[in-house]
Amino acid sequence: MKKPQKVLLNALIILLLLLAGPTQAHDHNIPSAVSGAPAADILDFYAFMNPPCTVVGGSGCEAPPEELILALTVNPSATKDSRFSDSVVYHIYFENDVGLRNQIDCSINAEQMITCAGLNGLSVTAPVGEVGVNGDIRVFAGLRDDPAFLDTAALKMFETTGVAAFSPPGVDGFAGNNVLAIVVGIKNNSFPAGSGSTDTNGHPINVQKSWVVSENTGAVFNAGISGSWYNPNQDGQGWVIEMISANQFLFYFYGYDDAGNQLWLLGLTDNIDGSTVTVDTLRFSGMGFGGNFDPTSKSYESVGSTIFEFSDCSTATVSFTPSVSDLDGFVTSAERLSSIATLDCAFLSMGQLDRVGRPMTSSLIPEEKRDAYKANSDPSTWDSLYRADIEASLTAIDMADGIAGNYFYSPSVLAPVMADDRLSVDLEWSACHGVWGFELSELVPQPHTNDCGGRGLDDDVLEELLSMVISGFDPMYDDFVRANDVPFLTEFPFLAAPH
Repeated sequence: MKKPQKVLLNALIILLLLLAGPTQAHDHNIPSAVSGAPAADILDFYAFMNPPCTVVGGSGCEAPPEELILALTVNPSATKDSRFSDSVVYHIYFENDVGLRNQIDCSINAEQMITCAGLNGLSVTAPVGEVGVNGDIRVFAGLRDDPAFLDTAALKMFETTGVAAFSPPGVDGFAGNNVLAIVVGIKNNSFPAGSGSTDTNGHPINVQKSWVVSENTGAVFNAGISGSWYNPNQDGQGWVIEMISANQFLFYFYGYDDAGNQLWLLGLTDNIDGSTVTVDTLRFSGMGFGGNFDPTSKSYESVGSTIFEFSDCSTATVSFTPSVSDLDGFVTSAERLSSIATLDCAFLSMGQLDRVGRPMTSSLIPEEKRDAYKANSDPSTWDSLYRADIEASLTAIDMADGIAGNYFYSPSVLAPVMADDRLSVDLEWSACHGVWGFELSELVPQPHTNDCGGRGLDDDVLEELLSMVISGFDPMYDDFVRANDVPFLTEFPFLAAPH
């Protein structure tokens, strides 16, 4: 028989492999599919009602809900200079209790104007950093305080040493951090009616399951492709490449013509199709050198078309088709010679890159499957593909206290709930009691009375999940970080101002 301490240590080793680092607790991870593309890395997703429940004299919620608030955060290292990508589109999906699916699509252009549209013709546009309102929808996009809160150092110690190292006072590992956020408010009357069913108390049910995805619609590569490129067998000529925006590709060719004269060519384009870039190529002359520089003497001509076909962040094929008689066409291989130190290159996939619904679910998926999990856009397949992995992870986490079976719900019961990785929100209730209240009430079963479900900004999701799975809520696994480092706003866009 294994000693309890040995069981505990083995379980925590498994827990470490599952969570792969403390910041994944709020989906603050960067899976390989979005590495180097922080605008596509969805950190957190929230859904709650506005106005919130206000209680006067014990008579219950005085104000009925009017608006569903949806918030998503990206870029865990955002600063005042961070920008949204104009090649990433964010899709917020909704599905009601009769399976009717709608969506709101949010995109940001190169001028940093956000437009969110969908759901029966709703549409709103605003500059990043400002609130835009149009009828029953409003939006804010911009730099905000990171709403996540967690003692990341204590969780890391818990994972690596086998000791539940949560002790007061907890230290918020996300304190002082900023993110880029998109917050959308949609009036409840904009949503189509559901089945019209009622709970056991006769209260109408108007449930929307909601989740958010990021989609790459532009270049397969990011700005990290910038740098010097050449063919080692043709040293002395090559290309300098710059991505000056998400969809603006600039190159310079340096080399010699057939007469041995130095030749510089350049091209600028937004004609980027996945990993292929086609550039009208220009040759300049005149102007003089140094103090003899005369911009009025500048002349240029189009000399042909250059096509770059990137295989990855290090190799490419370059072809040139001339439109003038003194230059010959060619096809050659190229490889990276240098890069920019502050830019990590990411070779992205087209289409869906990331998705988040219920917090922490993706952390229960094995690392080798996580990119496929995040790219999976079909909820009807999630249970069959991922339930077994989630159940195995929950079973391992249950053993983190060395005691098997003292969970609130067994992994076999909880896993299918988590595999349906979407936030359930009942638009009929203004009180939102936590991210698990709605789902767990369905397992009892019992009516989710006076509970919108969803996920509020102040929900302590890690404490709730660990306490439910490890100990059945007795004891609570409190990391003693119980609130954000700065207060949330009481009005739209609700997330606190940036540091």
